[in-house]
Amino acid sequence: MTGTGSEVDELLRLLRSRDVRLEVRGSRLDYDAPAEALDAGLIATMRRLKPDLVDRLRATDPPDPGLGNGPGPDDGGSGPTDGSGPDDGGGGDVQVLATAPASFGQARQYRLTVDSDTPQMLTVALRFALRGPLDRPALERALTDLTVRHAVLRTRYAMRGAEVWQEVLAARPVPVPVRSVAPGQLDDAAREWAGVPFALRVEPGFRAVLFRPEPTAPTGGTGTARDQDRHELVLALHHGIVDGWSAQVLIRDLGELYRAAVTGEPSGLPPPAADFVDFSRWERGYLAQESTRRTVQAWADEVRGEVAPLRLPTDRPRVAAATDAGGHVSATVTPELVSAVAAHAVRRDVTPFVVLAAAFAWFLHRLTGAPSVPLTVPVANRSDPRFDEVVGVFAHAPWLVVPVRGAESFDALVGRTARATWQVLARQSVPLAVQSEALGDAFAGSPNRVYLSVLDLAEPVLHLLGIDPVPAEDVLLAGARADLTWHVRPTPDGGMSLVAEYAATLFDLGTVSGWVDRYLRLLPRLLAAPDAPLPRHDEGEPA
Repeated sequence: MTGTGSEVDELLRLLRSRDVRLEVRGSRLDYDAPAEALDAGLIATMRRLKPDLVDRLRATDPPDPGLGNGPGPDDGGSGPTDGSGPDDGGGGDVQVLATAPASFGQARQYRLTVDSDTPQMLTVALRFALRGPLDRPALERALTDLTVRHAVLRTRYAMRGAEVWQEVLAARPVPVPVRSVAPGQLDDAAREWAGVPFALRVEPGFRAVLFRPEPTAPTGGTGTARDQDRHELVLALHHGIVDGWSAQVLIRDLGELYRAAVTGEPSGLPPPAADFVDFSRWERGYLAQESTRRTVQAWADEVRGEVAPLRLPTDRPRVAAATDAGGHVSATVTPELVSAVAAHAVRRDVTPFVVLAAAFAWFLHRLTGAPSVPLTVPVANRSDPRFDEVVGVFAHAPWLVVPVRGAESFDALVGRTARATWQVLARQSVPLAVQSEALGDAFAGSPNRVYLSVLDLAEPVLHLLGIDPVPAEDVLLAGARADLTWHVRPTPDGGMSLVAEYAATLFDLGTVSGWVDRYLRLLPRLLAAPDAPLPRHDEGEPA
């Protein structure tokens, strides 16, 4: 049996990510692979797709990088190259334990990945700088137990007609290869490794690696004990299986499962009350309810006449493109400004998010002239307590439509933003696509989006027995999911970080940097005079 071209492409991406090299010898397909890179299920897939792989490799001249006939890197051993490859019998098929239609979030993230030229933008990658004696076998057991506990970590996808389905696989050991990296090369190594896209029809969207800095001792030395106790753990997860809340649950559970693996004691984690397949089924029932449809329609009827997708001023003409390589601008919100935002929120009986979003809406109104500013904003979508400890992509990014025209002061705009936020929470379990359809033709397909993410969760902290606690560090990968995305989250010093992700096909770095700077100057100005008429020019500009 042969496969589709996309299935072969996904398999080749997976083999690249695991440093597997293929070679065609006559009618044979041999491989060279690091230890633990191939399992029985993957070999079975290679065997099934052997004719397509052979044709693809024979047509590649020169061979694709990583798929030629050279030796693979030494990650702790190499696989057989003597003919015991995927076409020689043995092995076994992957066992599928459960199937169900994918959730809306899963299906959207899967389709974006398949259609994208930059699928790595759908990967969430976290780094942890481990300092202390690491028990690597215990870490592998803990990661394996993590996939046992959270079935979404061992879920792949299949197409049934035009519908995306999830397939939950039987648990199997999670390998954690160790890779040496030269001093100063860790950032690039982490981005390169995490940036290899997942082959979601073949493998689950979860993998791990340990980077070990090369010893700093003089030539001929063996390095210091400190060198031996330094590792960088990197976890890569497809966005179809994780959101911000889920990352907190995952990292907490990993720490407890590692403690259990090291000590031999049972973990203190209670059995999950549900799994993600349960949520997918619940979601379908909720969206089929007449009350849900009425809620969405009432909101759409209220805002439809005043709202259209934002048209930000661009540096280059807009062209039709499924993806964008993207760029990033980083800035810091000082602890003093964060405190001022929080104090104003308390006085107005709203959340800090509402204050930040109201200022952002006014900034975008000045930039575009839009009478109502539509933003997409993340919501947790965990109204059912059964799903509090379940890992998966629950979060939606529904429309927050802020009516700006006619607002007499910042306080008035804060009140309008608060009302719009309550409307978002009332329909937080309704996916963006359903809301866009209700808004009409202007929002059909993939409308221009400006995304505002204000998280009240700090980066998760990994606690491994015998190792210093370490907060996660994001690995920023190339790709833009919207015209403009602002990620704001707290920092340990009481401030906030602001990372602006933008579509590089539309905007220059200097343009977005300027917008960030203008917003950070506008915000304290609004807070200083919340009852005054809203400013229509930046400070220092002529009126």
